[in-house]
Amino acid sequence: MYVRFRLSSVAALFLTGALLFVGCRSTRPGTPPEPRPLGDTLAAYDAPRDGPKTQPTRPRHSELRRPEGWDTAPGDTLTLQESLALALANNAHLQSFSWEVRAREAQALQTGLWPNPTITGETEDLSTEGPVDDFVDSEQMVQVSQPIELWGRPGKRRDMAEQERDLAGWDYEAARLDVVTQTTEAFVGLVTAEERVQLARQLVRLSEEVFETVSRQVETGEVSPVEKERARVPLSQARIRLRRAEEARKAARKTLSGQWGRSDTTAFTEVDGTFGAVEPVPPLRSVKSALDRNPALARQEDEIERARAVLGLEKSDRFPVPSLTVGWQRFGGRTGSDRTALKAGMALPLPIYDRNQGAVQRARYRLEQARRQREAARVRLDTTLSSAYRSLVSAQNEAQTIAEETLPAARSAFTSVREGYRQGKFDYLEVLDAQRTLFGVRRQQIQALSRYYRARIRVERLIATPLESLQ
Repeated sequence: MYVRFRLSSVAALFLTGALLFVGCRSTRPGTPPEPRPLGDTLAAYDAPRDGPKTQPTRPRHSELRRPEGWDTAPGDTLTLQESLALALANNAHLQSFSWEVRAREAQALQTGLWPNPTITGETEDLSTEGPVDDFVDSEQMVQVSQPIELWGRPGKRRDMAEQERDLAGWDYEAARLDVVTQTTEAFVGLVTAEERVQLARQLVRLSEEVFETVSRQVETGEVSPVEKERARVPLSQARIRLRRAEEARKAARKTLSGQWGRSDTTAFTEVDGTFGAVEPVPPLRSVKSALDRNPALARQEDEIERARAVLGLEKSDRFPVPSLTVGWQRFGGRTGSDRTALKAGMALPLPIYDRNQGAVQRARYRLEQARRQREAARVRLDTTLSSAYRSLVSAQNEAQTIAEETLPAARSAFTSVREGYRQGKFDYLEVLDAQRTLFGVRRQQIQALSRYYRARIRVERLIATPLESLQ
C-alpha cells in the first residue's frame, strides 16, 4: 500500500512562520567587564567555561597558586604584590563570583533555545476482548506539535539573560577590587604590627639601659635605691607592651594569610614593607573625575539596560504563541475504509483578557526605578568619596606634622635630658618623662601612618584607581 502526502501548503505555512516571525538570536559575545585600573596587572581567578574537572576540594599547601618566581619553601619574605597575587588566585569568596558568571552564561545559552516539540500518539476503537489481536483494525494517530515563538521572543530572552550575566560580571569585578583592598589593608596592618614590635623592642632596650645606669648610680651611692625601683617599673611595662605587640603581630599575620584561604602562616616568615614617605594627595576634582570607574556605577548602567530588555520581552509577550501541529492518521479497517491521511492544524490563544498589560506596566516602573537607583548610587558614592578624601587629607597632615615637627622636637628633648642626666643636671623623673614623650610620639606616628595608608586604600577602592596615576 502506497500513501502519498501533499505537503506543499503545510510546509509553506511552517517555513513562513519560522522565517518571518522568529526573532534572531543574540550574538553579543560573553566577555567579562574590563578590569579596573586598581590591580589590573594581576590575574584573578577565572573559572573554566567547561566546569570543574573533579569534585572541588580545599587546596593543599603544595597546590596553592603562587606568583611566578616565588619559591614554595617557607621562610620567604612576602611583598605586597605577592600577597595580592596569592589572594586574587586563591580567595574562595572571589572564586564564588567567578562561578556565578559562568552560571549566568549557561543561563543565557538556555534561555535562547526554542521550546521542544511534542509528539503524541493515539489509538482508538480497540476491542476490550482482544486488544492485541484487534490492534490492526483500530485507528492510529501520530502527530508532532511545535510552539512557534514569534516576535523575537528567544532573542529577547537571551538579551535579558546576557544583561544578567553582565551584572554578575560587575559583581565579580567589585569582589576582585574588594580582595585587592582587603589584602592591602591586611598587609598595612601587618606592617603596622611589625613597626610596633620594633618600637616596643627599642623601648625595652632603652629601659634596660636606663635601669642599668640607675643601678650603677645606686651602687656608687650617687642616687637613692628608690630610684632603682622606679626604673624597674617602666622596664616591666615595656616588656609587657612588647609581648602585646608580638601577639598583635601574630593576629595580623593570620589576617593576611586568611585572604588566600589559609589559617596558618607557614608560607612566609616576614613581610618586605615599611612605611615610606607620605605622598601628596591629588586634588579632589581629579579624584572625583575617576569616580565613574567604580564598578557600582558601571553596574547601574547595565541595570538600566537589563530593565529595557525586560520591558521589550514583556511587550512581546502581549502577543499569543501559536502552535503548529502536523500528524499522520490511519483509519481502522473495522470501518471499511482502511485509509491514511495527513493532519495539520494550528492553535492560537486569543488575547482577550490577559494581554500581559500588568507585566508591561511593571517593567516600565522597574526601568524608571533603575534610573533613579543610578542617580542615588552616584550621589551616595560622591558623598562617601568626599568624606574619605577629607579623612585622607587629615591623616596626611597629621603624619607630615609629626614627621617634620613633633618627632624631631621630642627626639632632641630626650637626647638632651638623657645627656644632662648623665651629667647630673636632671633627675630620673625628667628622663622618664622625656622617654615617655618620645615613644608616645613614635606610637602616634605609627598610628598616623597606618591611618594615612588605610584612608588612601579606601579612596582608591572608591575610584578603582591608584592615586599616583592621578597626579
